[in-house]
Amino acid sequence: MSVDTFSSPFAATGMNSERPGKMSKLNITPPELRSELEDFYATYASLIDEKQANAWVDMFLPDAVYAVGTYGNISTTGMWWYTDRGILKLKERAAYTNGYHWHNPTRMLHVVHNIRAAIEGDSIVAQAAFVVYTADKNDEVKLHIVGRYSDRLAREDGELRFQEHRVVVDSETLPANMSILF
Repeated sequence: MSVDTFSSPFAATGMNSERPGKMSKLNITPPELRSELEDFYATYASLIDEKQANAWVDMFLPDAVYAVGTYGNISTTGMWWYTDRGILKLKERAAYTNGYHWHNPTRMLHVVHNIRAAIEGDSIVAQAAFVVYTADKNDEVKLHIVGRYSDRLAREDGELRFQEHRVVVDSETLPANMSILF
C-alpha cells in the first residue's frame, strides 16, 4: 500500500475529503464537455475490455498518476493499494496485464456512467462511476467490481489525457483478480 502525499486523499482531484466520491461543489457539466468526456471514457473502457493494455498507456500524460484503493481505506487512512507514477510504471503495469490476459480467457465489460466535471485552469476535474462485469470461459457472467473514478485530465496535442486517474473501489477489499485494469 502507499500513502499519498496530498493533504487529503481527494485534494488533487477536487473531491470532498469528508465524502469521497462527491465533488466539493455542485456543478453542471457543459454539454460539449460532457460529450467529449463520454467519448474519452468509452474509449478508455473499450481499450481495457479489448485487452489493449499498451494502447491504454497512451491515455495518460508522461508524468501521470494511476492509483487504486478501496473507499474504506482511502477515506479513513488515506492509503491507496497501489500508486503508479509516470509512464514507465504504467508501461510496467501494462506488460504485467498483457501477461495475465495471455493466460486468462476472461472477458470484461466496463460500464462508465454518471460523469461530472469542472474546468479548473488548464485541467478538467472529473468523476465518473464504473461497473465491471466478467465472463469466464463457461460464459458465466459476474459482477466483478463497482466504484468511482476521481480524475484530473489535461490536453496534449488537443487530446484529453489523464494527469491523475484514481480508482476508488466501493468495497472493503479489492477483488482477488487484481490483474485487470480499472
